[in-house]
Amino acid sequence: MTIAGKSVKLSPEGVSELIEELSNVRASMSVEQPAGIAPGWRFAATKNPIMATQKYANGDRLLVLRHGGHGWVPFTFSPNMVIELYAMLTK
Repeated sequence: MTIAGKSVKLSPEGVSELIEELSNVRASMSVEQPAGIAPGWRFAATKNPIMATQKYANGDRLLVLRHGGHGWVPFTFSPNMVIELYAMLTK
């Protein structure tokens, strides 16, 4: 990988560490991602990812999906959002 003329060779574990670190930095930034998907945006989708779930005492649910490029990606949903997600997926 080369950034600003500096090259470094990364192992698969190193790539995973870099992705995790960059995602943590991006999540902490005050400027949020755009709300919609930009026209022409390219992505690598993972079909039928491995998933894990967990229920919290307050009713929230944790859903962790394993993306082929991003690794484990966690999301937490309130009970209302779980219902909304179910409705969106079954439309």
